[in-house]
Amino acid sequence: MKQINAFVFAHPYFTSYLFVYGLLQIGLIATTAFDFAPALFFLFFLPFVLFYFGLPRPKINIDLPNFPLQKIEWFLFTIGSMVAVLHLLWLGKIPFLEAWQAPNLSSANLLRKIGTTGLPKWLHYANTWSVRVLLPTSALFFLHKKNKIGCILSLSIGCLYGLALLQKSLLLWVSMPILIYCILHRKWFVALIVTALSGSLFILAIFANNPQLHGGQNDLQTQVKTTSKTNQVSEGLLRRILIVPGQTLGMWFKHVPHDKPYLYGRDFGLYTKLTGQKTADYNLELYATFYPEYAKQGIKGSVNTAHFMRAYTNFGWWILPISAGLFALFLRLLNIIHRKTHGALAFSLQIFPLLLLSSGSLLTLLFSGGWALLILLLIISQKKELIHV
Repeated sequence: MKQINAFVFAHPYFTSYLFVYGLLQIGLIATTAFDFAPALFFLFFLPFVLFYFGLPRPKINIDLPNFPLQKIEWFLFTIGSMVAVLHLLWLGKIPFLEAWQAPNLSSANLLRKIGTTGLPKWLHYANTWSVRVLLPTSALFFLHKKNKIGCILSLSIGCLYGLALLQKSLLLWVSMPILIYCILHRKWFVALIVTALSGSLFILAIFANNPQLHGGQNDLQTQVKTTSKTNQVSEGLLRRILIVPGQTLGMWFKHVPHDKPYLYGRDFGLYTKLTGQKTADYNLELYATFYPEYAKQGIKGSVNTAHFMRAYTNFGWWILPISAGLFALFLRLLNIIHRKTHGALAFSLQIFPLLLLSSGSLLTLLFSGGWALLILLLIISQKKELIHV
């Protein structure tokens, strides 16, 4: 047991990713048997493990500048709060309230999308980074410095902002760092309060986005379920966690390249501009293929999938070992940051984007999703020290 604990302590991101890969395999095998799971294991997972433990460890000293950021948490809180207010003023409405009054599920789904549709690019990025980076980081830094008022303010504004936009994942982006930090430091009472708060708001968001649970109609459902509302919610959450990521992964494997050809770089805007081709986005294009009944009703959506699938959809199976090697190098980098900054802060802030690799591109999470900004804040908020890479 001591050896296992020592291994987890030495490789926190590697062991966390094992959980992510395990969930993907559960859903993949449950929905496609062994059509793709063995190939994925031998072409991605096994090379990933070999690269992670087999890569050489050269020591190159990088001297980071010392930034005088004693009150960085207040700066992050102020900017994040201003962006939240500006965003809601720009919308002129609160999607949560509009969706709660929607008569049916299709109307609620459209209202859920108005929070991000049509925003100017600068406000879209500001919105994303505010609720995924600025407010969660300020809340955690406040907690680390034992500033209860600042922590409560950051957590409350972040959670209410996510609820107002009807984005359930945003509630977890804000609350997860606090929860993990409290668990690591055995602050069980605070962890219980945060869990109750985020869980209640999460369920509230589910009810708002599903009018059939409070008097409305489910006009997108082909078969009416007779189970209770509680069972519908709990079964839906359990399936979303255990089955859906792997099931979606299997659907991508089935349809690419059978129904959709390999992209060979056509999902990169710069490449398509240079070559004069049309940019493709399989996350959007495959929705109608995966869910034809919804598409016939005019519903549009996206089907995000595991981080390594972008490499697969561009070049096929042979690229997965290379993708595995690059990903192993990235996790090694996270380990370095973990050791050379405050480990509990680093892990608490980065565990949720790491978990989202089951349904998101690494590059998207790093840049559009703000993970790279999280890493930068971790580095510059610490005292000057040498980092070995």
